[in-house]
Amino acid sequence: MTQKILIVEDNANNRYLMEFILHGAGISTCIAENGKQAVEMSRTELPDLILMDIQMPEMDGFEATRLIRADHATKHIPIIGVSSFASAESRKTALASGMMDYITKPILPSDFLPLIRTYLA
Repeated sequence: MTQKILIVEDNANNRYLMEFILHGAGISTCIAENGKQAVEMSRTELPDLILMDIQMPEMDGFEATRLIRADHATKHIPIIGVSSFASAESRKTALASGMMDYITKPILPSDFLPLIRTYLA
């Protein structure tokens, strides 16, 4: 069974890089371009993992994560925050919102895939 990751990212270049790495590893993806779409797609797609950007239009990643965690059907899905903010405070806020981990952009393929595999195992 192919595993599926919901990529929540408003930047096309960042989406492309994540999709390229994941597809190369045999993992399927679906895309949401903002937090509102992420909440809806987490319910309809029921992905194995969500990669959640933090700063997005319509609804940020923190609020989207809180809503996904509050829904009985989606609260079990692991969520990894993805942000260009590398501060300890940003990481703390991400984990407090319900994200299980936090990675910074730019994404390093050598670090990215091993982290993803940890949560898909």
